[in-house]
Amino acid sequence: MITAGGVGERFGSSVPKQYVEMNGRKVISYVIDACKQSQLADAILVVAHPKYHDELTREFGVEVTASGPELNVTKRNGLDYIKEHSNCEKVVVVDAVRPAVESHVLDRFFTTLDHYDAVACARKITDSLGRIGEWIVNREEYYTLSAPEGFRFQLIDQHFRADSPLTESIQQLPPQSKVFLDFDVPYYDKLTYPEDLAKIQSILSQRQAQQ
Repeated sequence: MITAGGVGERFGSSVPKQYVEMNGRKVISYVIDACKQSQLADAILVVAHPKYHDELTREFGVEVTASGPELNVTKRNGLDYIKEHSNCEKVVVVDAVRPAVESHVLDRFFTTLDHYDAVACARKITDSLGRIGEWIVNREEYYTLSAPEGFRFQLIDQHFRADSPLTESIQQLPPQSKVFLDFDVPYYDKLTYPEDLAKIQSILSQRQAQQ
């Protein structure tokens, strides 16, 4: 499931950043290609604004459903569509504005879900960490979470709420859930600001040269 409902207010473009061209291709096309190259994904769903549905189905041949005004609404819409149209066992959720995502990581997540309820990218904090009113904080006790993330479908469908203030889907699972935090996934930069474009372009160009 590719979440593509963002409007890119901070990016400052006339179109949402997932449709901005990078190296002659739309940003979202890199994410769709990674999903298509997965050996374990049976279907690809893009959750996007309806005005882009015809374009997405025509250019990429993917299933589409409507996004919402907020990310959690978009995810809930996607889960509802999957539940209605398939007997899904596992779902991996990918962000449309992380174009450096790789298919082998998606496959690793699907495989991990054979043994866990959920899997998410986790990253140790390398900068010094503080909090308001406290100078000394042990950064080893903290980590960041980011997409992609994967779930046993029945579990996430049962517990995911569109109106939750939590920003990562995995945070909505019950405490007893068996969760795997994958600290070995390369950091897939998120396209947030215009200056991110050149950095991600460089990463993709280097990867293509190595291949």
